[in-house]
Amino acid sequence: MKKSSLLSLAVTAVLLLSGAAATLHAAVSEADQQSLRSQYVGKVLAFRKCARMVSQYDVQEDGTVKGNSQPGFWSVDGSAKVKDIEFRKDRVTFKCLKLWANIKDDGQLHYFPATAALKGKGRDYPETTDIVFRTGQENVAAPEIVQRLKKLCLGEQESILSSAPQPIATFIQKVPVEVDIDPVTGHGFTGTAPKPVSKPLPPLPREAELVGQAGQESFVVYVDDQGRAAVVAFTHLLQYGVEEATIEAVKGWKFEPAMKDGKAVAIRIPMSIDLRPPVKK
Repeated sequence: MKKSSLLSLAVTAVLLLSGAAATLHAAVSEADQQSLRSQYVGKVLAFRKCARMVSQYDVQEDGTVKGNSQPGFWSVDGSAKVKDIEFRKDRVTFKCLKLWANIKDDGQLHYFPATAALKGKGRDYPETTDIVFRTGQENVAAPEIVQRLKKLCLGEQESILSSAPQPIATFIQKVPVEVDIDPVTGHGFTGTAPKPVSKPLPPLPREAELVGQAGQESFVVYVDDQGRAAVVAFTHLLQYGVEEATIEAVKGWKFEPAMKDGKAVAIRIPMSIDLRPPVKK
């Protein structure tokens, strides 16, 4: 047998043995591995803070997140679906698909791959994200991983959801099992986009002004074939009543409807507004 073939076989054997050893010496027992997989594989998670361009959340043993991805607020683009969980001696890794969300005509919250939502926006959006739980000791129990996950992700009944617009706060608890591809995000639309006729900015609520909650708010507007508008999803939230004020303001916006093949059509379009407190004289 040639030396190159022997070397190839040796390398393959080493890789197989090292992989088997890593699995054999995983910090989590086989029973707890099964428990975590049954709880989370296929489930959609909502991060307390969404870091759009982050492809890995590095969760330390004390539950803190290494880097600038600390938990803090809820955002509808901060969701991920668990595809698999890998167990190693020094870490437990949740392998996830990054998701975007939208409320469609059926009134339900639907998720679809985030890469589809931000296609052509200048930077490639990560298709996946890993949640890595560092395990510096042996025999880490499943409940410990669960507690650390809760520090990073929202639970279905958490009060922080009430800071989101009520339709989203309600439907976030009814996440569909299957990832949905949104058919009317506006991406790939070959007609003429709707043109704004009137879109006055919402007033900044007093509570938001007092806490300094100002900046850019991004959302999806549904413009029907008559040019009437409504907010159907948020992609970046400001909280403290700003979402509700935005929803009410957009109800009064007027557009020239989108046109396709000579007919007015309804469409969803992404929009952003910049809200600042009034300048004090």
